[in-house]
Amino acid sequence: MRVLLSLLVAVVMTAAPLRSSAAEPVLIGPNDGPLGRPKIVIDQLVVPETIPERRRVAKVLDKVLKHEQHRVEWGAGRESRITYRFSLEKLDLSVERGVLKVRCTALGRLPKGKTARSKLEYGGDPAQAHRVIDHVLTIVARGVLARLADLERDRRMRR
Repeated sequence: MRVLLSLLVAVVMTAAPLRSSAAEPVLIGPNDGPLGRPKIVIDQLVVPETIPERRRVAKVLDKVLKHEQHRVEWGAGRESRITYRFSLEKLDLSVERGVLKVRCTALGRLPKGKTARSKLEYGGDPAQAHRVIDHVLTIVARGVLARLADLERDRRMRR
């Protein structure tokens, strides 16, 4: 048994250098892009008066957007400045058969008219309404920012 274990360890140890020399997939992105991260500014965050708990929703969205805007690849370097606008168009809450249904629509806008819209309908526990709403806002904000970053990368590649 000991011999078998030592043979297994020896095989794994000799195979490890072979795997590391092989080409591994790039997880972060290609090295041919611009250096650094751009300065990203939320030009305007619009949460309509009709949204329930407007102040709390605006605060959550502001926090999520500031966090997520640095996680996407904008295709610009540290010398660049990117501004965008974000508006929450709809946030409807309803309880159907004991399940909280949250319907959310948001719109993001870059300069020169490029827009991205995200829609989501999500269900959860009515007892944890704040948690479900925050989760929906996070998903929608990520979707809008990912699409805006994609549009900005395409614009910069065409130059």
